[in-house]
Amino acid sequence: MQAFQKLTVLDMSQGIAGPVSAGILARQGARVIKVEPLGGDWIRGTGASQQGMSANALAGNFNKRGVAIDAASALGREALLRMVPKVDVLVENFRHGVMKKLGLDYEALSKLNPRLVYCSITGFGTQGPLKSKPATDSVVQAYSGMAVVNGDAQRPRRMGLYVPDNISALYAAQAISAALYEQTQTGRGQHVEISLVECCAAFQAGPMLNAYLFERNPSEKVAVFAPAGEFRTASGWMVVACSNADMFTRLAKAVGREDWLSDPRYADSDVRKRYLKEINADLGEALAQDTREAWMQKLEAADVLVSPVHDYFELYDDAQMQAMNYFCSVPQAPYGEVKVPHLPGSSRDLRPAPRLGEHTQKVLQEMGFSDAEIDHLIRQRAAYQGETSE
Repeated sequence: MQAFQKLTVLDMSQGIAGPVSAGILARQGARVIKVEPLGGDWIRGTGASQQGMSANALAGNFNKRGVAIDAASALGREALLRMVPKVDVLVENFRHGVMKKLGLDYEALSKLNPRLVYCSITGFGTQGPLKSKPATDSVVQAYSGMAVVNGDAQRPRRMGLYVPDNISALYAAQAISAALYEQTQTGRGQHVEISLVECCAAFQAGPMLNAYLFERNPSEKVAVFAPAGEFRTASGWMVVACSNADMFTRLAKAVGREDWLSDPRYADSDVRKRYLKEINADLGEALAQDTREAWMQKLEAADVLVSPVHDYFELYDDAQMQAMNYFCSVPQAPYGEVKVPHLPGSSRDLRPAPRLGEHTQKVLQEMGFSDAEIDHLIRQRAAYQGETSE
């Protein structure tokens, strides 16, 4: 899919949510220009990193070109304003009010380009007492109830992934796409406003409705299936989920526990859910007697919902993922060939994430800047031309 190949996107965002949303557009064909301050996007140095190329800096910036411009300087701001009439989308995720202070807010830029789709991603929206509050993954998981639904009665727990940022990126990319479609009908752009908190709330619609309708604390887990859970075998972990009576019968026979079928605690699905702890303990005891590979063969033959619990290296090597040709490979400085998850529904054309300011001169030339103007911006430290990977 190269649906956005005629679009130009100015990605001024940093971190994860904004860059990933613009990165989705890039992997669907858009020409995305990653604009960073001269010190670089802060995400470049987080976690394990070499030469300013952390894993998260890569994940959000494949297929983009990198430009380093100091938007806080008069020269840098003027350069960006010259670029605005030539772009279709702008993505930013600064605190509420920062872009207005820079003179780069939607109201100002829409006068230069009425067709501009301008996406702002904030932590807590643009109204109310928290509109200027900084937001991190942990803060938003806590605030939105996500840490509660992931925890138990003893304590809340943060999910081990950057869930608020990544789901906000998906909602933002979809909202940008909808705004672009509307633009084809009206000829005008619009200001798309997304907040991490509202995205997390929307993502949790099911458990939120369950809590509201049944006055239930989200940490009080209600079993969907029984038995169901993660089980340790003699050679590793696996997941089993039994969704109906026929499947339970097949499972009981496959693990040699046909006595379950006459146990009144396990008589039907509704009763079994009340005895989830007991049936899971019985199943765990049975599964511990053989290897994961043996149980996978037996339970798949019995048409039971089952999966090995993979780590990432096992997933890379998994026969199914290889048959789907799922992982892309990209020559990424400074690491060499890197395996990258494919974006579902998009082109498999993958280009490396840019170094800081890698394409500053080239992009500015394409935007109509003369060599003398570019040299002046660089000499005045309003722009930076970084090392190239080519």
